[in-house]
Amino acid sequence: MPILNLKLERFFKILGQKLEKDELIGALTGIGVAIEELGADYVKVEYNPNRPDFSSPAGLARALRGILGIETGIPRFRVLPPKTFLKVDKSVKTVRPWVVAAYVEGLNLSAEEIEELIAMQEDLHWVVGRNRRKVAIGLHNARAIKPPIIYKAVKGDEISFVPLKSFRRMTPQEIIKEHEVGRKYGHIVAGTGLFPVIMDSRGEVLSLPPIINAALTELTEGTETLFIDVTGTDLEAVSGALNILTTALADIGGRIRQVRIVYNGMKMTTPDLRAKTWKLKLSYANDLLGLNLSMKEAVRALRRSRIGVKRTKGDMIFAEVPAYRLDIMHPVDLVEEIAIGLGYENLQPIVPRTLGFGKLHPSTNFEDVCREIMFGLGFTEVVNFTLSNSTRDYRWMKVEPQNPVRILNPVSAEYDILRTWLLPSLLYNLTMNKHNPYPQRLFEIGDVLVIDESSDEGVRRETRLAFVSSYADTSFSEVKSVTEEFLRNLGLKEWNLKEVEHVSFIEGRVAELEVNGVKIGIMGEISPEVLEAFGITMPVSAVEIQLQKVRSLLNKL
Repeated sequence: MPILNLKLERFFKILGQKLEKDELIGALTGIGVAIEELGADYVKVEYNPNRPDFSSPAGLARALRGILGIETGIPRFRVLPPKTFLKVDKSVKTVRPWVVAAYVEGLNLSAEEIEELIAMQEDLHWVVGRNRRKVAIGLHNARAIKPPIIYKAVKGDEISFVPLKSFRRMTPQEIIKEHEVGRKYGHIVAGTGLFPVIMDSRGEVLSLPPIINAALTELTEGTETLFIDVTGTDLEAVSGALNILTTALADIGGRIRQVRIVYNGMKMTTPDLRAKTWKLKLSYANDLLGLNLSMKEAVRALRRSRIGVKRTKGDMIFAEVPAYRLDIMHPVDLVEEIAIGLGYENLQPIVPRTLGFGKLHPSTNFEDVCREIMFGLGFTEVVNFTLSNSTRDYRWMKVEPQNPVRILNPVSAEYDILRTWLLPSLLYNLTMNKHNPYPQRLFEIGDVLVIDESSDEGVRRETRLAFVSSYADTSFSEVKSVTEEFLRNLGLKEWNLKEVEHVSFIEGRVAELEVNGVKIGIMGEISPEVLEAFGITMPVSAVEIQLQKVRSLLNKL
């Protein structure tokens, strides 16, 4: 979790009001920020990565002004029209295709503000940028730049410049081999043979994204105008990061000036700070919160959370979401904002009027029976995350992506999708346990998420069972026997095997499981190519069964 250091005197100046420490702590916890450390003149706080706008004292103060009633509703930012442009060369299309930019004028940066700005930059690199893979930010002293600016890709030895923390000119190829920062981040673009660069009209290099800036534009005390570039692989993400940066700088006195971005066949002006309009039904919010709020109360709560309300009509609220709020992805997020605006401490729990006794859901009982059978068959249970990794689930398994639910703003590249099958997770368990004795027999009963446009959420949850057996003599016959015993213990005595082809398994040693013509799973011996991708040195036999289909079939018997 990212940490933000709030120096109280400066923070209260940005907030516009001095608070007692108890009052400050109460307000911070009310918006979901945890207190990490409390000093005489500072507070260290831990914020949730789903709120990247909390990456600066200015962003945090903006939210608190709403909760404290100092300033409510959607913040408005004045944006000045562009005076120059940034031209995007088509050479970056296959390397790092997107760039947005802005100027922030009227500053007089102190050493403390530069320190805060760089800390914010690094937090955004992690929270929004996946350690610069998806988004990388360049902060420049605009005085050293002669516009217009060009963004293009060059060969590793085509140009040279003095990078930050260095005193000699270096080529991109030299930077990724010799410079400390280059060795850390150079791998992101090194495989393409080309390096993206941002240059001014004189041919001076400003930045080698996503690796390092040039020493030419280093920020110093007294810097009055900032030029900000944000490059990456996702336009929405780079635009969101720029919006967060520029609005934070505007809150400390800066004036935002747009830059015209000229692509081959497309033009746009950034930053675009126009609010997005969302629709929220008051009845939906009341159902989720268990309250009976009036329209007036709900609107007041939203405004305290710095969400605007354009108008209301009947049961519908037309909410304005600021451009820096990257975390608002569904109406349920606006319901959370109502709860925050009301104050969780003001939500009183109610004891049910009728006495009730809980019991396990029938599906839970069925899963427990399945677990007992697998324990009896000599397998050890593992529990993996439903969050998964697209590389592991598809590329390593040698299959095409099965249209997974993708995470729009993942905290880590390790978890970028919701899994659509269990076997890759079990194979990864084997990878992490190569040092343990064999045979290794593991199973998991867990959920997968499948796209389903007919459902309200657009996805369908399925419960599955998967198990693997790994040792020198494992075989198709072994897992076939285990599966037969498992189904027999459940009460399914008739089932069939249908020979199929599947790239994750060895040809001729893979089959589908069918009961009464219904496909319920797949079994076989994992192919050597898949084992090599996972780094597994022992043979593996595996089975995956759709438990919901099995339960449905049992209910019909």
